[in-house]
Amino acid sequence: ARPWLTPERGTSGPCFAGAMSFNPAEFSDANFDVKAWVNSACAGCPRGESMEKYLSEVEMKLQLVAEDISLALEEQSVAGLQRIPRAVAEIDRVELESKNLQTRIAGILKRLDEAETGSRASVNLLRDIDAVKGRMELTRDTLAEAAGLAELMRSADDVFAGGNVRSMADIVASMRRSLKVVGSVPEFEDAPERVEALEHRLEQAVKPELVKSLANENAFRASELRNVLDVSGRITALIHAYAEVRVVEPLKREWDAFDKGASTAGPAAATTTSEALRFAEWLPGYCEKVASRLRREVSFCQSAFPRECEELIATAWVKISEATRKEFSERMVSQRLDWFIAAHRAAGDGFSAAAKSVAEATGPERAAYALRAALAPFDAVRDRYGELEARALAEDLAKLEVRRCDDVEAAAGEMSASVPVAVESLGRAMERCVALTAGTQASAMLKAVDDGLVRYVDSLTAAVKRLRKSQGLPGGDAASGARVRGEGSGGRVPGKESIQSALQLTAVAHALTVRVKDLERSLIASLKELRGALLPALPEPGPASEMPQPAAAEALTPALAAVHANPDGARRLRALLDRVQQDVRFGPLARGVPRCADFEDCARDFVLDVLLSKVRAEFRGVARRAEWSTSAESSDFDLPTFSAYPQGYVTTAGEYLLSLPQHLESIADAAEEERAAAAAAAAAGEVGRMGLEEGEPAKSPTAADAEAAAATEHFDSGEWMTRVAEAAAGLLLAEVRGITTLGEPGAAQLAADLEYFNNIISALFSEPPSALRTYAVCAAAARDSYAISVRDAEGMDEDVIRAVAKARGIKLN
Repeated sequence: ARPWLTPERGTSGPCFAGAMSFNPAEFSDANFDVKAWVNSACAGCPRGESMEKYLSEVEMKLQLVAEDISLALEEQSVAGLQRIPRAVAEIDRVELESKNLQTRIAGILKRLDEAETGSRASVNLLRDIDAVKGRMELTRDTLAEAAGLAELMRSADDVFAGGNVRSMADIVASMRRSLKVVGSVPEFEDAPERVEALEHRLEQAVKPELVKSLANENAFRASELRNVLDVSGRITALIHAYAEVRVVEPLKREWDAFDKGASTAGPAAATTTSEALRFAEWLPGYCEKVASRLRREVSFCQSAFPRECEELIATAWVKISEATRKEFSERMVSQRLDWFIAAHRAAGDGFSAAAKSVAEATGPERAAYALRAALAPFDAVRDRYGELEARALAEDLAKLEVRRCDDVEAAAGEMSASVPVAVESLGRAMERCVALTAGTQASAMLKAVDDGLVRYVDSLTAAVKRLRKSQGLPGGDAASGARVRGEGSGGRVPGKESIQSALQLTAVAHALTVRVKDLERSLIASLKELRGALLPALPEPGPASEMPQPAAAEALTPALAAVHANPDGARRLRALLDRVQQDVRFGPLARGVPRCADFEDCARDFVLDVLLSKVRAEFRGVARRAEWSTSAESSDFDLPTFSAYPQGYVTTAGEYLLSLPQHLESIADAAEEERAAAAAAAAAGEVGRMGLEEGEPAKSPTAADAEAAAATEHFDSGEWMTRVAEAAAGLLLAEVRGITTLGEPGAAQLAADLEYFNNIISALFSEPPSALRTYAVCAAAARDSYAISVRDAEGMDEDVIRAVAKARGIKLN
C-alpha cells in the first residue's frame, strides 16, 4: 500500500457520504490539494472492507464522472457551432436596419435646415418691422415732446412769474428732458440758451431762501430746496451756497480776528513781538475752531443732505483754506526757521485732528485732500527748507568762530569747547526737517548739514593757519609744506607747555572726527526710522508709480499732506530712503567727513612744526656757511692734523631732539592721568545718579573732562618722535643739498656734523635717510681714494655721490 494513501481512522472525507458520492465543485477550486483529497477519500472506507477494493471503486467512479464531463462538453460544443450561422444572420439584419435609420435621420435634418432658412427670413422681416415700429414710436414721442416743449416755452414765463420754485424746477427739468429728445432743430434753435437762462433764474430765486434756511439751520427747508436744485440740475449751487454760508463766513470772521488783535495790541506790541511768532501762537486756537465747526457741520449735513454730505464737508473746508491761503503765507513771512516750525506744528496738529474727526463722514480720501489744501501754505516753505536750514546752521556755527589766534592754548580751548556744540547743532537739523517737512526734504537737510560741517571745519583750519602765523611757523598763509624745504621765518623755541598746548589741537581734531562719525550714524538711524514712518504714504519705486491713498483716519497726518503735495519729490525721497536702507556704504556727509580727516592732518602738521621749530632755527642757513668752501692752509712745517668736531648748530639741535622724548613722555603720562581721573569721575557720577531719588537731577562730569579723556587715548609719544626725527633729517638734508663747494676741511667738518646727527637720528628709533648717510660717507672719504671708498659702502645714493664729488672737485670715471 502507498504510505501517503494510508487512511486516517476516525475521520470522514468530504467527498463521500453513505455510498460513495462525488462533488465536482471541489476539483474546480484553485487551491485543490490532491493528497488531501485522496487521504480524505481513504478515511471514508467502511470498516471491514478492503482498502484496495474501496480505492478501485473510487477510481472507477472518478473515471465514469470524467467520461460524463467529456460527453457533456462535446454536446455543448456541437450546439454552439450550430448557433453561429443564426448569430451572423442576426448581425447582418441589425446592420441593414442601422443604415436605413441613418438615411431617415439625414432626411429629417435636411427638412429642418429648409425650415430654419424660412424661419430666419421671417425673423429678419419681423426685426425690420420692429425697427420701423420703434422709429415710428420715437417720431411720435419726439413730435409729442416738441409740442410739449413749445407749450413749455410759452408757459415758462408765467410759471416763473408765479414764484413757485417747485413748479419752476419741474418746468425746467421737463424742458431739459424735451431738448434731449428733440435734439437740434431750427424751430428750437435758441431753446438751450433759454433753458440755461431759466435755470439761472431758478437758482437766483432759490438761493436767498436756501441761504436763509442754512443760516437758520432749518434742515427740513434746506432739504426741500436741495431737491428743487437737484431736479433742475443745479446741485452745484447748493455746494457753493453751503460752503459760503455754513463754513467760510463764520470761519473767516475767526480768521480776521487775528488782525483785530494786532490793531488792539498797539504799535508797542508790534515792536516787541514778531508778527510771525504771534501768528504761530494764535494758530492752535483757530485750528480748534475749524475742527469744532467741521464736526458740527457733519451732524447738520447728515440730517439735511445725507447724499451730498461727503462732498459738502470736504468742499467747504477746501473753500475756507483757499480763502485764507494768501494771508496765511503773508502772516508767516519770516527768516526764522524755528518760527516756521512752530506755525507748522500748530497747523499740522490742529488740522490733522480736524481731518480725523470728519473722515468717517467724508471718507479718508476726501479728508486727505482737504487736509492737504489746509496745509498748502507750507508747500513754499518746504521748498525753501534747504535754504532756511543752511542759514540757521550758518548763524549757529558763526557763533563758534575761534577768536583767540595769538595763543595756542586759548585757541585750542575755544576749539575744544566748540566741537560738541557744533556737532549738536548739526544734529538738530534732522529734528527741524521732520518738524517742518515731515522728513520729505531729507535730501536738502543732508546737503545743508554737509555744507555746514565743511564750513565749520574750514573755519577751524583757517584758525590753525592764523596760529601758524602768530607762532612764526611756516605755512601761515598756505600749506605747511615749507617745513620740509627749510623755509619760513624764525620760530620760537618750544617748551613743555607750548608743546602740550599744540598737542591739544590733535585732541580737538580727534574729538571732532569721533563726534562726526557718531553724527553720521545718528543721521542714518534717523533716516531708517523715517522710512518706516513714511513708507505707507510713499509711492512704490519707479517714475510712474501712483501715490497711495489713505485707507483709514489714522493715516491723516501732516506727513501724508507733505508727501502728497509733491509726488515727484516723494518718489525721489523713496529712492533716497531705500538707498539708506540697502546700501551699507551710504555716507550722508560725503564732503564733511574727508574734510575732518584733512583737519586732523593739519593739526598734526602744526604740532610737528612746533616740535621742529628749534631744529629749524638751528639748521637755517647751514648751506651758506663759509667753512664749507675753505681750503687747507699750506705750511712749511709738518703740523699734526686733528679730527673735526660737530659744530654748535648740530649739537644744539641734537641735544634738543634727545631731550624731546622726556617731554613727550611726561605729557603722555599727564594725559593718562587726566584720562583716568575723567573715567573715575564718570564712574562716580554714574553711582551718584543711581543713588538719587526719582525727580532729582544727577550730577555728571563735565563734557570737557569726557572729551579730554576720549581725545588723549590716541596720543603716542613714540610715534611722534619718529615723525620728528624723520622731519628733522629732512630739514638738514635740504640744507646740505644746497652746499655747492666743499673744501677738504669743509668736507671733514660736514662729515663730522652728519655723523653726529645720524647717530642722533638712530638713537631716536628712526633710520637716517639714505641720502644723508651717503653725504656723511662721501664727505669723510679720502680724496685720492674717493671712488673706491664710496662704492664699497652699501645703500649709497648715486646722485649724492656725484654731487659731493662735484662739490669737492673730484673727477669720477
